[in-house]
Order: sequence, then C-alpha cells, then structure tokens
Amino acid sequence: MNLRVKSLELQLEWPESVPIYMLRSFALEKLREYGAPLRWAITDISPSHRSNGLRQLNIEAVVIIK
Repeated sequence: MNLRVKSLELQLEWPESVPIYMLRSFALEKLREYGAPLRWAITDISPSHRSNGLRQLNIEAVVIIK
C-alpha cells in the first residue's frame, strides 16, 4: 500500500450552529475530506470577513493520503 503524508493549512468557516463542544468533530469531519488526520491544531480563531455570525478557524494539519 502506498501511503503519503501531506501537511495542510486550512481556513474554515465555523458557523454559530456548531457549539464549541462539537468543534473537534466539526474540524475532523472537514479534515477527512483531505485524508486521514494524523495530527492537527487550531492555530487561530477570528471573526469571518463575511460576518453573518461566522467565525474563521485556521487549522494546521498533517493527513495520511492513501
């Protein structure tokens, strides 16, 4: 099996409908679109440029790609 490791920096919109206690599962769900998360961290949270009650998450991650 040929596995690769890839480093990512993502900016995700965090909607108000996702409470803070669901933030981990929300981030992991989004990361799985790129591969299997190996390590990840939220490095910044700021108001979204589009407002509407959204917040922006900056995430750095390492994913395994099959």
